[in-house]
Amino acid sequence: MARNHEFPRQPTRAGASAAERDPSTWSDCDFELLERLLRSSLAKAGNAVRETFDRSERQMSAREFVQFWNNCPLKAMATVGVSGSPHIAPVHAEFVRGTLYSTIYIDAQRRRDLAANPRVALTTWDATGAVAIVQGRALVIPESERESRPGASGKPRRTVLLRIDIQRIYAMKGRPRP
Repeated sequence: MARNHEFPRQPTRAGASAAERDPSTWSDCDFELLERLLRSSLAKAGNAVRETFDRSERQMSAREFVQFWNNCPLKAMATVGVSGSPHIAPVHAEFVRGTLYSTIYIDAQRRRDLAANPRVALTTWDATGAVAIVQGRALVIPESERESRPGASGKPRRTVLLRIDIQRIYAMKGRPRP
């Protein structure tokens, strides 16, 4: 049975303007922490990660990284449950003025996981081989609960907003195409 519920695209961060979500309008200050994280993460990485991401011709600047991240429509978020079981699911996540935000459903397994262990990993990629991985801690923004698109039952669902305090970033551009 088709449902006729039309919800406009909601920004991941409720109330964020298009300019706040568009990295081309940000100041250099909005990128400083991300630039440091890109460089320090690679310096601290293990050999396998360095061998994969430490290619000078494919390294991204912070601006390139945010542009790539925000232009990829879906990301995958991984959490760990109290029993140690991993959980992974597609999420919307975007940078707003240098800070990473995501939303999750209030009844999602990931929300229960985050209550016990706030550590998360997110990734996104494209067909050219460009990839980005972010590791950090997710914090629920107080009083951010809101109505979202309906689920399969047709009933509206509720989400909360997460701020991801990033601890590591690995990113590289795609391979040049002939």
